[in-house]
Amino acid sequence: MTSPRLTLQHIRILNLRCHESFEWECGEHLNLISGDNGCGKTTILEAAFMLAYGRSFRQAKAPQLGRWGSSSFHVQASLQRYGPLHIRIDGARGKVDMSLQGRKVSKRKDIFDHIALVVDAPQGVRLIDGSPGERRKWLDRLVIATSPSSYAAYQAYLRAMMQRSRLVRSSGRISELESWEKQMVEHGSFINQRRNEIMDALNQQLAIENKWLDLPFHLDISGQSFVDKAAWMAWLGERREEHRRLGRITQGPHCDRLKISYDGREVRVCGSRGQQKLSGIALRLAECVVLQEHKRLMPILLLDDCLESLDTTRALRLMTRLVSHPGQVLMTAPGQVDEALSKHANVLSLKN
Repeated sequence: MTSPRLTLQHIRILNLRCHESFEWECGEHLNLISGDNGCGKTTILEAAFMLAYGRSFRQAKAPQLGRWGSSSFHVQASLQRYGPLHIRIDGARGKVDMSLQGRKVSKRKDIFDHIALVVDAPQGVRLIDGSPGERRKWLDRLVIATSPSSYAAYQAYLRAMMQRSRLVRSSGRISELESWEKQMVEHGSFINQRRNEIMDALNQQLAIENKWLDLPFHLDISGQSFVDKAAWMAWLGERREEHRRLGRITQGPHCDRLKISYDGREVRVCGSRGQQKLSGIALRLAECVVLQEHKRLMPILLLDDCLESLDTTRALRLMTRLVSHPGQVLMTAPGQVDEALSKHANVLSLKN
């Protein structure tokens, strides 16, 4: 049985960035928002993202989101999940309030549990050409999204690591050090296991996505080199003085590096801008499938400037792939889009 999919049906925006008043009826499948720079294309995706998270993927704070001269902004939307969902966002004076089905929610998690969104945007998380830490955080957020109980393990690991570091600096008792090291190893091993499970699932899907890419790539993570828990415990015991001198622990889940590689080289090094762009979108498509398998719901895919740096051949290849994607897609592109690229999409043309 096919999993249901989340769809955005109608959205209304008031005083958000450049939009004084905007309404749009979205298509069920592929939606293309085109127009010149500065006309508010990205703001529409930003408003859709806020329906789940109450914040922008550009990491802007609420006062910066409001239209110039306006003291507040509002986003109102109707979505279809298993039934209709009505969400409202009210932002004013640095505060954002969220309402679900007409009732104000006290925790954003109350809405996030109902909404699944995946976004690829130049101003968002940069998976391909960003820092290793940015990629690691993305993987960990995906681990937690697919297994909420994993959050406690991350918190416990970080707490144990900080307590051990404090004791190492103060030459604490061996028994206390061993106790925190044991907790680090227990929770760290669980994190590594969950990471590997999600990476295996992503790589399985990437094997399918790679068929339409110039650079078929895969994910791997460096740093998980301990044979077992005993070896990890022994390593921590041997490195106490080194860690005291350096002021940090040099190996573990907190400093592992997630690599996106093609033929032994990282895509950010060996790929052109266009190839990197397609690789990033392919990874987001794989993320959609992984989330669908765990949440039993196909997310909405938001793609900002997804045709940037793509020649006609690659752009057509991407649009063909998006047409076959089972979920709803909201994408933006600058200027007037060629008819061959937009013929299968619900097109919204914006003007300044």
